Amino acid sequence: MRQESLVTKYDYDFENDSIFFYGSDKKYKTSADLDGIILDISEDHQIMAIEILDASKRFNLAKEDLRNVRYFEAAIDISQENIRITMKMSVSKRNKLVDKGLNALGLNSINLPISSQEIALNC
Repeated sequence: MRQESLVTKYDYDFENDSIFFYGSDKKYKTSADLDGIILDISEDHQIMAIEILDASKRFNLAKEDLRNVRYFEAAIDISQENIRITMKMSVSKRNKLVDKGLNALGLNSINLPISSQEIALNC
């Protein structure tokens, strides 16, 4: 079963090079850290926010470009053993959209239930 959530905001911390996509009104329960990609999880096991540390390096973009995100989506597939995230982002650079992607895989060490979820943000 695929669950979808819309995030409504993003913040980019230029100094620390971290980007945070959020907006869910659900109640926070815990976080899962997949080697610098942090998922905030609600009480009903929905992904409610994603923080990406060292974002410019991970997406191979200049830090200035991360101030101009136009679109972000993430597909999160949770199995009994793993959490797999596939992310796509578009940024505006010199009046053109530049598309970037990022994949991450980590252990399901907090025993989230098996699910497929998506989050998206249009700016």
